[in-house]
Amino acid sequence: MSTTAHSSTASYADAKLRQITRVAVAVDGYPEGRDATRLGATIAAITAAEPILVMVVSAPSAAPRWVGQEGLYDQAQATLEQVRDALLPDARVVVEHDDSVARGLERIVAQGNRDLLVVGSSRHAPEGHVRIGKRTRQLLGHAGCALAVAPRGLHHKGEFALARIGVGYDAGPEAEAALTLAGSLAHAAGAELHVHAVVDNRGVPPIDWSTMKGGPPVAERDSYVRADVELLRERTRDAAQAVDPGVEVEVHRGRPADALLEMSTHVDLIVIGSRRWGAVAHLLLGSTGEALLHDAQCPVLVVPRTDR
Repeated sequence: MSTTAHSSTASYADAKLRQITRVAVAVDGYPEGRDATRLGATIAAITAAEPILVMVVSAPSAAPRWVGQEGLYDQAQATLEQVRDALLPDARVVVEHDDSVARGLERIVAQGNRDLLVVGSSRHAPEGHVRIGKRTRQLLGHAGCALAVAPRGLHHKGEFALARIGVGYDAGPEAEAALTLAGSLAHAAGAELHVHAVVDNRGVPPIDWSTMKGGPPVAERDSYVRADVELLRERTRDAAQAVDPGVEVEVHRGRPADALLEMSTHVDLIVIGSRRWGAVAHLLLGSTGEALLHDAQCPVLVVPRTDR
């Protein structure tokens, strides 16, 4: 095993996000809030995390004139209690007030030191697919903790368990953080861990080597890509086995989002890291994350950047 890969993974094993101990679930009175609760309940059960159900109510001006502030709180409290009793009996319920739902959720996360915030998909998402809406997009970059998005309709499933957990891996530190958290979840759930890495070879220019004196043939150009695949395979295998000796590793060539979207059809959760730039402990999406949070067919958990 590579010493470098092992020490890199070990450093993330000491990071705050190596495990989940406090989960917040956003409920909004729509069925998608129940989807989030089903996912949050599953994660809280396998990690023994402390769960809370949160609803943010806006200013009274956004409600009918006869409801008023007290009425809004009463309605929110009643909704949370109904969802709690049906799906997450051990949860504490919290009603927060803010003109911005995203800002209210951010405050709850910060005040409660939450490790994970779980939200539902947009009401416009196809059944069984993840698709973030406006409020979730507002959370990205500010939540300060990991964010999980449940596919629309998840709470209708008779049973939902994390039997297979997938990870998108590219050997970067953000992917190491995702792998470490996914490994912790897989260990707690007794789940299979599947790690998919992709060499993006779409940027290889279509050079006509025959017009260049002494230039290598096309086959040699392809050999460079094959070498990249083998290097990534070795690094992925070393890092993954340091987390879980029984891990399944696959390395592909092409568009990373395509490989992970395909993976979402046969795993119960995909864990990915944030993109490689931006504020530490914040969530920022690259093109792969954007694609997953708009069409994955299983829950997606995004891990924020951590400071090494």
